[in-house]
Amino acid sequence: MIARVATLLLASLVLAPSALALDCPNVPLDERLDAADAAFVGRVAGERAVATGNVYRFVVDQNVKGPVGREVEVRSATRLVDAADKPILHDEALGVLANLSGAELVTESCLLTDPGALLSVSDEPRGNGIRVVIGLVILAAVLAYSIRRLRQRRAAIVGGDRVGR
Repeated sequence: MIARVATLLLASLVLAPSALALDCPNVPLDERLDAADAAFVGRVAGERAVATGNVYRFVVDQNVKGPVGREVEVRSATRLVDAADKPILHDEALGVLANLSGAELVTESCLLTDPGALLSVSDEPRGNGIRVVIGLVILAAVLAYSIRRLRQRRAAIVGGDRVGR
């Protein structure tokens, strides 16, 4: 009897953390950003309950993707929580990924992320193509100059041998 109780207690301790924590699929942030219709870094300015869940009003600090203005309302079917299942704080920077449902932005807790991570994924280096082209042009010029100099030297050596004979 004591062994069964101990086994149940141990099993409940092992399974409890996963039952309490937010369970989101392990998808890289860049893939989630590609799949989202809108993304931004913003701060919760207000929230209200509606029949279909909660509507959060965000003040947008930086738009990352999609139709997002300075302020935006985003609907969620459930109350938004962080990774520790605590309600999100107002006036704290937050990375938000959302999808369009008609003309309305919709999100969920698993689509919230660290603002720094969202901005780093969205800031792709620009201008790499032109850098490669400029590098290839410089390489071609250096090779052409080197080949020309080698031909001139070879001609001078061959010409010098004929003159000396």
